[in-house]
Amino acid sequence: MRTFLCVLVAISLLPTLLIAQLRTGLDVLAESDFAILKQKRLALVANATSVSRSGESSLALFQKHRLDLRTVFAPEHGFEIRDEAGKKISDETLSSGVKVISLYGKIKKPTREMLADIDAIVFDIQDIGTRCYTYISTMQLVMEAAAESDKEVIVLDRPNPIAPIAADGMMLDENFSSFVGLVPVPFIHSLTIGEIALWVQRERLQTLKLTVVKMENYSRRKFADDYAEWQTLFVPPSPNIQSVNAMILYPATVLLEGTAISEGRGTDFPFEQIGAPFIDGAKLKEALGTQRGVEVQAVTFVPKSQKAKSSSPKFDGKVCGGVRLIITAREKVKPFELAVALLCALNKLYPNSMGWNNDFFDKLAGTNQLRQMIQRNKSIESILNTAKKSRSSFEQKRYELLLY
Repeated sequence: MRTFLCVLVAISLLPTLLIAQLRTGLDVLAESDFAILKQKRLALVANATSVSRSGESSLALFQKHRLDLRTVFAPEHGFEIRDEAGKKISDETLSSGVKVISLYGKIKKPTREMLADIDAIVFDIQDIGTRCYTYISTMQLVMEAAAESDKEVIVLDRPNPIAPIAADGMMLDENFSSFVGLVPVPFIHSLTIGEIALWVQRERLQTLKLTVVKMENYSRRKFADDYAEWQTLFVPPSPNIQSVNAMILYPATVLLEGTAISEGRGTDFPFEQIGAPFIDGAKLKEALGTQRGVEVQAVTFVPKSQKAKSSSPKFDGKVCGGVRLIITAREKVKPFELAVALLCALNKLYPNSMGWNNDFFDKLAGTNQLRQMIQRNKSIESILNTAKKSRSSFEQKRYELLLY
């Protein structure tokens, strides 16, 4: 009798369990037998993150279903994500014999000639929620190329891994637009890749024919690894981003790439710890005080060259003092606020050692306002208020295009 009741309960719960499963745009498309792609000559923009919940890649699925795939493009880090940030990627031929054209080498935008025999470009890549992470820049350039050649773009939507973190940071100032800050969204944008595509179409490319294949059972209230399916879906999107925690802390520490201070590359905790030989970790920890959702730990570390991750890290082989940021309550973390607090504390403690690379810092931040306010010792509150004002128009408009 007990066994019968257990089976009965299990059967009654089965529809709920099935409904609860996250399906990415790729999964939804596969379940439709790729109906909207039939009879079209296709290009695919993808990398190793482009997998279904069964673990199959979009490329493999396209081939299995005998779609007319003419061209494959890959972004920064290469199709198989084996190259470190900033390294120029050459075109490559995969072990399967498929030729991949790099969009992070001689070109960053497909040429008209490359799209001449294409009807539609399918974009399927996992983003991490921060503007300066370059996959969304690649998507915008692909969309521009498609619009210029009268081609369709089909974006297969994927989760924003840090979705519960609200939009934050400064809006992109067009005067500081670059490949590390191309899409006109806040520093932390809070959108899925499909919603970003809709935003770019609305703001820049109104004539573009765009289709977004929505996810099913996606919630903005969940971090990506809250989904059971994430175990299969998750492929590190770049060599130094190995977890959702790293994605949460990335916008808090990545701006240090525009200074002389290490952002943790060449260590076991890139973007989760920062430092330099001249930093006293205990003093920096004291200056930072209590930070929401994060434990600040004084540490020392020695950056070392790591193949395919960081061949020439800052302070290679030198002992660095600094802090490690350990997430204790994800829902409370404010990464941009933490970034501002960190930069302000460092600038007050070590004003002559910051080594500001003004040009690159401003491109990462998408504005020169942030750096200038920090250098003038403006309060954290005033910087956050300035950031809030800069994205007011975005905040008003974004609700019109949210898909979930």
